[in-house]
Amino acid sequence: MKTQNLILSAALAVVFSASTAFAEAEVTGKIVHESASFTNDGEVIGAATATNTTATHGSGDSMKAATSLKLFVDGEASKHIGGGSYHIELQGFTDSDGITNYDTNKEYTQRDALREAYIDKEFGDTSIRFGKQQVVWGTADGMKLLDAINPTDYTEMAQNQMEDSRIPVWMLNTEASVGDSGSVQLVISEPRSSVFSGLGTKSAASTTNHSDNNADRGHAFKMKGVDSITGRTNGFLNIAPALGKVAKFGFGGDHIAGSTAGVLETNYSGAGLTVYDYTNANAKNQFGANTSWSGLCSAANNNGQNSQVTNLCNTTGGSEKTPDNVFEFMTATSFATFDTLGQISSEYRVEHTDGTDANINLRYKDLTKNGVNYSVNYMNGYDTNPSVDMHWEQSSGEKLFVGTTTSASAGNYSNAAGDDMGSTEVVTTVRLYKTSADAVADTNRWNSMTVNNNDGDTDGPANLVFVESLNKIQQFGGSFDTAIETTALGPVVIRGEALYQKDVESPVIDRQKLGYGDLVGGLTMVEGDMFKYVLGADVTVLTNMMISAQFIQEMNLDYINETRNLNKEFTVNQDRYTADRAAMSMSNQLQKAEENKEFYSLFLSKPFGASGEHRWSNIYMFEENDGNWNRFDAEFSVNDDTQATVEWNKYWGDVNTQFGQLDKSSNIQVGVKYSF
Repeated sequence: MKTQNLILSAALAVVFSASTAFAEAEVTGKIVHESASFTNDGEVIGAATATNTTATHGSGDSMKAATSLKLFVDGEASKHIGGGSYHIELQGFTDSDGITNYDTNKEYTQRDALREAYIDKEFGDTSIRFGKQQVVWGTADGMKLLDAINPTDYTEMAQNQMEDSRIPVWMLNTEASVGDSGSVQLVISEPRSSVFSGLGTKSAASTTNHSDNNADRGHAFKMKGVDSITGRTNGFLNIAPALGKVAKFGFGGDHIAGSTAGVLETNYSGAGLTVYDYTNANAKNQFGANTSWSGLCSAANNNGQNSQVTNLCNTTGGSEKTPDNVFEFMTATSFATFDTLGQISSEYRVEHTDGTDANINLRYKDLTKNGVNYSVNYMNGYDTNPSVDMHWEQSSGEKLFVGTTTSASAGNYSNAAGDDMGSTEVVTTVRLYKTSADAVADTNRWNSMTVNNNDGDTDGPANLVFVESLNKIQQFGGSFDTAIETTALGPVVIRGEALYQKDVESPVIDRQKLGYGDLVGGLTMVEGDMFKYVLGADVTVLTNMMISAQFIQEMNLDYINETRNLNKEFTVNQDRYTADRAAMSMSNQLQKAEENKEFYSLFLSKPFGASGEHRWSNIYMFEENDGNWNRFDAEFSVNDDTQATVEWNKYWGDVNTQFGQLDKSSNIQVGVKYSF
C-alpha cells in the first residue's frame, strides 16, 4: 500500500476518534479470514509462461488465503461544528496467496485501507451526507443496473457481496422530502473506474509492455477480452513489440533489390506474408515461393525476436478461416507494411479523469395511491467501465497518422479447388505520416527502416500507444416494485429496472484492416447507445424461504454487423462488427457480440437451525449461448460474535461466454468472521 494512504488513514482515524470536535466515539470491528481452493484442474486465462507452455493448477490448489481487519468508528459530532454524526471504516488486508498487486491494500479497490469516511447532518426535511461513501439505487440480483454511481471491483467477478465489492468514492449526497411520500436526491460524486484484473496500470518507465507490471498473469479472474489487450501471450500490447522485432530482424532487407538499397522489388511490394496457397496447404514466403507454415513460424520465433513468448505465430498452422494467431489474422499484409511496423514499441497509459470534474446524479422516488413504488433516475458523468483506444506516436511523443496506398503484386494464387485466381493482386499497404494532410497526400512518410520512404529521412521506430480512459456518458433510468396478493403464493413482489445509456463505447473489430496490417483501425472503440432492463418476481414460500427470479436483457442500439463482399477465397473474413468485450480472443476469432444479450437468474435464501440462526443462499445465472454460474453459500452462527462460512462457485458451459470461460476458476471457499 502507498505510504501516503497509510498516513491518510491514520490521520483520519485520529481526527474522527480523538478530536474534541468529535465526541463519544464508538469503535467496533470485524476480523474476516477466507481461504479458497480451485475445484477444477486446468489453466486460468492468460496464465501461460514465457516459454509458451501451460501453467496449470490442480484441483485443491490454493487460490486465496485472505485476512482482513475492519474497524468502524461512529459517534456524534460536536456542536462546535454544527452537530450531526460521523462514520469511519478502516481496513487492513493481506492475502498470502494473492499475486502481485492483489496481496495487500490498494486504494480505490475493495481492498482500500479507507473504505468510508463521512458526516451526516439533518436540516429540517433535508439530509446531507458528505464524504467517502456508497449510494445504492439498484436492487437487481447478481448484477448492477441502476446501481451505477459507485464503481465495482470485479477482480473476483460477482462472488463477493455487493457492499464489499462496491468501491466507495468521495461525494456530496443530499436528499429532501417532497409531498407526502416522495423524495428527491442529488449526488455529486467523484468519477472513478471499476477494477478489472489486467487493466488499470500504466507501463513502467523501464519497459514498453506489460510483461512485468500489468499482465496479471495467473490471476484467477482475468477475462479473455482483457487478455487480448494486455496479456503476456495473447495481448496486442505485448505482441506489437514482438511483431516489430520480426519485421525488422526477421524480414528486414530480405526482399529489397540487391542493387538498389532502400527500393523494394516490384514483385514483392505487395506480396503478403501469410497469403495462402490452398492447393499446396502452404503460405507464401517473402520471395513468393511456397514454404511450410511451421517453417514460417520457426523463422519468426528464432534469434530472440519472439521466442514463443507471444502468440504472434504458432507452428500448429491452421487456416485464415479460423485464425488463432496474429499472422493468421494478417492474411493480406504486404512487406511494405512490415517495413512500416519494423522495430515498433508499445506503451500502456492510464488517463482517467484529472479530479476537476464530477458526476451529477439525480433521483426522484415516490409511491402511487395503489401501492407502486417507483423512481426516475438521471446520471451525467463518466462510465465506470474503462475503454482502451490505440494510436501511433513518434519517439518524441507527437502523434502519427495512418494512411494507406495500393499497388499491384505479381504472383499466382489458387483457391481451395486449385483454380487460378489470376496473376495480379491489388494490395493495400499501411504507412504512417507526420500529419493527417500528409496521410492523404502520401507525403512525409514516417520511416523506421530506411526503406520504402519518399522523403529521405531516417525517423526511427514508431510507438503503438494504448490509452485507458473513462468515457463521459448520460444515463436515464427508472424502477418500480409492487406487491400482488395471490391465493396460492401469498404476496408476490413484481419489480423492474430499466436504463438507457447514451454514448457508451464498445470495441469494434475491422477484419479487413487487420488483414492488411492496420492495427489501430482493426480494433477501435465506437460510441453507441444501450438499453438494459431487468424484470423480477420475489415470493416467500415454505414459511420463510425467499425465491427471486429475474430476466435480464442488454440491447445494443447501435450494433455494428457489416459483411463485405469477397472476391478472393484467401481473404475470407473482411467483416466489421461489434466485438464481445468480455470474451473476444484470438482463440475464438475475436468473437462477435450479441446484439441483444439475455441472462436469467434464480435466487433462493432460507434461514435454518433451531431458531433460524443460520442461513443458506444460492444464486444461479444462465447467460445466452450457454454460460453458467452458480454460487452456494452458507453462514453458521457459532455464537453471538463468531460465524463460520462456506461458499462454492461453479462456472461451466461454452468457454466463449462471460461465465463459461471461467470454468477453470471454479472454487470452494471457507471462512470465519469474528465481530467485536
